[in-house]
Amino acid sequence: MDATTIGIAGFVGLIIILLITGIPVGIGMGVVGFLGILVMSGSKIALNALYQIPYSSTASWLLSVIPMFVLMGYVAFYCGFARDVFGAAYKWVSRLPGGLALTTLVAGAAFGACCGSSVAATAALGKLAIPEMMRYKYNRGLAAGTAAMAGTLSALIPPSILLVLYGVVTETSIGELLIAGILPGLLSMTCFALLVLGRTMLRPELAPRGEKFAWSEKFATLKNPGVWGIIIIFAAVVGGIYSGIFSPTEAGALGAFVSIALGLVMRRLKWQNFKEILYETLKTTSYIFLIIIGAYIFVRFLALSRLPVELAEWVVILPVPRILIMIAVIIVYLILGCFMDAIGLLLLTVPFMSPSLFALGFIPIQLGIIVVKMLEIGLLTPPVGIQAYVLKGVAPDLTFKDIFSGFLPFFLVDLFVVISLIVAFPQISLFLPTMMK
Repeated sequence: MDATTIGIAGFVGLIIILLITGIPVGIGMGVVGFLGILVMSGSKIALNALYQIPYSSTASWLLSVIPMFVLMGYVAFYCGFARDVFGAAYKWVSRLPGGLALTTLVAGAAFGACCGSSVAATAALGKLAIPEMMRYKYNRGLAAGTAAMAGTLSALIPPSILLVLYGVVTETSIGELLIAGILPGLLSMTCFALLVLGRTMLRPELAPRGEKFAWSEKFATLKNPGVWGIIIIFAAVVGGIYSGIFSPTEAGALGAFVSIALGLVMRRLKWQNFKEILYETLKTTSYIFLIIIGAYIFVRFLALSRLPVELAEWVVILPVPRILIMIAVIIVYLILGCFMDAIGLLLLTVPFMSPSLFALGFIPIQLGIIVVKMLEIGLLTPPVGIQAYVLKGVAPDLTFKDIFSGFLPFFLVDLFVVISLIVAFPQISLFLPTMMK
């Protein structure tokens, strides 16, 4: 290991230390990247990078889809679409073992279809599902784990901000990536549901059965305006991308427009709510773009070191099976996911490792789905686990012990999905993008 590699490892360690101390991830990466450029190339180039990168890294037409997805999610959240879907799903599955937990998972997948933010989805589901599960005397760990994992489904099911960022960084088709996330997202939801069913059938005391509803009441939920609102938004965004009528950016703008129009037609979007929606959208978008700027400063440092190129050349000639390299990548994400948030981790690692993996023949779309699945797991991995803090914020009666202990069974199932299904059977993520062509 040469001095450059040791130095970069030290800088990465410095980023982790800064994050542990509570410094925002975008600022941490930007500071460390600037210091790295300063050490390697001098003050003139370092200051020039600090001057150029904030504009060049964010002035991209492709990135304009991010505020549209964020706006769409917050409109759906404030207009009560998640509440409508939760109520409808509950009437259909309430009598099954773990019916409320299953309802939460179905609602998470449905809300993910119009919300690109896992944080917003977890906040909505936590407010809706946790009080209901507590009212029916559900096991606290099962309730917390289910609500947290249901929120992470927004990371894969389009529209997904993480998949957009991966596409921008790797220059992969964002439209194909978004479509590729549908089947893995539904697969994750199905596996989570099977876990809930299995646990509650073996131990009925974990989740008492809910109310019984007549078939007329179940079918009446299909007329719910919030349910149709989500279907219309999903059809507009994903249908437009899949058919080739809209680019992802145009589809994002259309989705935001449709969500606002539906909120007005349903008379659920008030001026006071709209001001809050705009504020939350600006705050979230600013946070994401700050991370992008910091990550690109750090990536410039990596480019000057030539470490990614040298690493790619080294990995390609390793005499080991490709599957072992992929398992090593998964382990790295499991470790780093304990210390970084999803967006920062994506922007820090993907530019660094993607040249090596692409040179080995890994398909960019498949790799993107695997990376986002690992980031999804990292959303709940302690000590950072941002989803855990969001859930704790909206359900203060829960303890972190409840949340993390409830997360553990889902964590094992998620790893099974990544390794046994998505890695072993890449067609799960490639089937729909292939059909687009």
